[in-house]
Amino acid sequence: MTTKTTAKSDAVAMVLSTQFAESTKLEQAIKANLTGLGYGS
Repeated sequence: MTTKTTAKSDAVAMVLSTQFAESTKLEQAIKANLTGLGYGS
C-alpha cells in the first residue's frame, strides 16, 4: 500500500473504532431503558 492509502485506511479504522465504541454505549443505554420499562432482565 502507498502512504496515502495507509493513512486513509488508518483514518477509516479510527472512525470505525469510534463508531463501535458509541454503539456499545448506545446498546447499554437502550438495555437500561428497556429494563426500566419492565422489559428484559
